[in-house]
Amino acid sequence: MSIVAGVISEAWTSDLLLIKKEIAQHLSRNPTDIRHEYFDNHLYFCRVAIDCHRESSWAENHLRFSMVLGHTLMSSSLTQDVNTLLQQSLSNFPQLLAKAQGTYCVLDYNKQRRALTIFADSLAIRPLYYMKYKGSVIFSSCLRLFNELSVTLTTNLAGATEYAVIGYSLGNKTHYNEVYSIQPGEKLTLTSTSLVKERYFRWSDMPFNCIDDSEGTLQLDHAFKQAVDLAIGNDLHAISTLSGGLDSRVIVAELLKRGIKLECMNFSYQRSQDEVYAEVFAQCHDFPLHIVNVSDTQEQTVEQRLGHYWRSTQYPFYLQVERPRLVWSGNGGSVCIGMVFCDDQILAACASGDPFAVAKAYLKHQHAYIPKRMVKQGAKLQQQLELNIVECLCQYSHLPLDKAFQLFLWENDQHQHIAPALEDMDKFRLDFHLPFYSKAMLEVMFALPVSSAVKHQLYMKWLNQSYSEALLTPWQTYPGHLPCPLKNNLLPPLSQWQLASNVRNKLDLLKIGVSTLFDAKGEFYNRHYLGANCILTALGLHRGESTLNVVKRMNQVLKSPH
Repeated sequence: MSIVAGVISEAWTSDLLLIKKEIAQHLSRNPTDIRHEYFDNHLYFCRVAIDCHRESSWAENHLRFSMVLGHTLMSSSLTQDVNTLLQQSLSNFPQLLAKAQGTYCVLDYNKQRRALTIFADSLAIRPLYYMKYKGSVIFSSCLRLFNELSVTLTTNLAGATEYAVIGYSLGNKTHYNEVYSIQPGEKLTLTSTSLVKERYFRWSDMPFNCIDDSEGTLQLDHAFKQAVDLAIGNDLHAISTLSGGLDSRVIVAELLKRGIKLECMNFSYQRSQDEVYAEVFAQCHDFPLHIVNVSDTQEQTVEQRLGHYWRSTQYPFYLQVERPRLVWSGNGGSVCIGMVFCDDQILAACASGDPFAVAKAYLKHQHAYIPKRMVKQGAKLQQQLELNIVECLCQYSHLPLDKAFQLFLWENDQHQHIAPALEDMDKFRLDFHLPFYSKAMLEVMFALPVSSAVKHQLYMKWLNQSYSEALLTPWQTYPGHLPCPLKNNLLPPLSQWQLASNVRNKLDLLKIGVSTLFDAKGEFYNRHYLGANCILTALGLHRGESTLNVVKRMNQVLKSPH
């Protein structure tokens, strides 16, 4: 994996030359990282190779260069894949990438045509951001970079509030008005005079509701094993996350079946289901589990924590792992295979055929409400959030509404699911095997009726059929989903996500609220309501932590108005 950024322009003014310098300076926050630079008076391209795969992701000849962020997984070899792309005509890329099972962003530059073409994977899991600037286009795999450049950025309030209450910005929005995100299956063509966007792949064009559960479980199992085959390559040792749930557990079960020597990491509240269920599973299957207790599981992603803790100085096993900066992760399993975030109320709204009802039901399920009195124009922004969800759903108007909602989650929630961890790749120098985002697995789930998949129904049929060893000890379940049938005397029925709000550091939230009163970002809030919330919460007369948490999340992405 690499991190990249650049500018394509017809005329290199002093402004652009300054931005070129700033890109090289700020792309990585590690000053010792080597900046590999290409400049031909049309394209400036800067990359920092993190080298998690221990293979080259770059190929070049006198006519073109190609590179891959992530791994296409057309084969097990990243170097083979990038050279295959370089040897092919650009017109053949969609056909080649149709077979790719990885998460990737492919960049190809034609030196004669002066054209940079960028292909996102089917969910755009590997982000790429871009903005137009004075006739040029600036692009980067890191959103944080734009704030370091000498360009004017303004807050996209819709994007910022979406991020604050549902965890991500919808569509191609970011929290800047000027910066956009590449979309699932999108192809961008950048020249010194134009930016052309088109979709070379759409999930909404794929077959749906065309297989039954029996065929679905067989195809899903084959697709999962194929994804692991491609990712594991020749590795004999591996590091994986392990939670109290099923997604990481099924990955571990498959790796153990293959005789892979394995160690796992768990980050959780002390004596939570997440910790205890992972520990019992590891004991049952006799492999080492390293538990790191944390006070707030929401403060950092598991991937970010891994980057901090998983070091050769702390774990002797590190030196045995062939690719120690590649970690197996269960991201995507719960949403794409188990269909969380799709409860009975949302299904009923889908059956009604009313996308507004679906949007309302989803926001209710997520408790996604903008504090209307505290945030300026809060009521208007809440209404806009609902309309934006409806707009996303209406992109798939030819599909049944439950299928449209399935794609809404894939192409929005999942599209940005690991972006926070990838933003910090220069710090943590970690990349991930993500088998649940395999295109073949997603094809199976889209081909199945939603009614077969919701509440982990098909997921559990698959595990009972193919991974019964994963079900020997208790596991975490989602509210309203199929329960764990095992008798459990280990813990009271309190799950990790239920604990999150109870253990959040109230004092830290109050500090954020009070400091916002005197900060330029306070302009976005009605300060008298914010102040009253802080006082009443501090005195224990009001439970304002959830509201203050929205302020905290908004502050992370707001651009000061001064």
